[in-house]
Amino acid sequence: MIRKTETKEIVKSRRMGVLVIKEISKKKAQELIVKNHYSRKWNHAFGIYNYGIFSQGKESENECLGVASFGYMKVSKAKIFKHPNPNAWLIELNRMWISDELGKNAETILISRSIKLLRKANKNIVAIQSFADGRLGVGTIYKAANFKYFGKHLTIFCENKRTGEIVHQQNLTNMTCRSRYIRDNIAYLLGDFRTFKVDTYRYIYPLCPKFEFTAKTEQKYPPYAKGEIDFEWKRNRKIIKERLTKFIGEL
Repeated sequence: MIRKTETKEIVKSRRMGVLVIKEISKKKAQELIVKNHYSRKWNHAFGIYNYGIFSQGKESENECLGVASFGYMKVSKAKIFKHPNPNAWLIELNRMWISDELGKNAETILISRSIKLLRKANKNIVAIQSFADGRLGVGTIYKAANFKYFGKHLTIFCENKRTGEIVHQQNLTNMTCRSRYIRDNIAYLLGDFRTFKVDTYRYIYPLCPKFEFTAKTEQKYPPYAKGEIDFEWKRNRKIIKERLTKFIGEL
């Protein structure tokens, strides 16, 4: 993997002054996301490349005013694009956070300059994918950053009525992490979850003209919408209990 450590991007903003975008440590990126991002979540696949935004002259990691964290897709081996380079990589913008100290344009600046740094850091990265959470909107920031739109799908989330924690549906269906599967499915059986659906919008920024996304066709940018839909997630409780009994018995 090719890495670039000292490269910076400098932007002069009329309202925000001189801004510096540069790579930061994975540890600091995780700290900022868990503390400030609305999800409060960090995944092991995140943080392969992390770019922070700073005011010029205040550039220590403790003075970071925002971060864009890039990493692997949720299903890293999914065959969803074509490219002649056998080592071509579709990276994902997993998490982004910007301090309220900066203006609205800071998000666009951070994304666009992070893309420039990514190009220099790893030539095998041929496109960037990101998803917009319909609870917050349709992803207008990606349109501003010239990402292409590739449609939406419904995602199920579960909110724990006791703790307020929100988990993705895959926590309850993917058995790769057994501790998570056991914990969240027991909560499901106990009736601790409020379930709801959210539109998830997919955006892609090609870095190479030879990149071809094959999973879906490009679409027009979606009209503004926001919110979630409550619904009852009916699952086979018998099968869930059988799996839980098996997994717990193997502990």
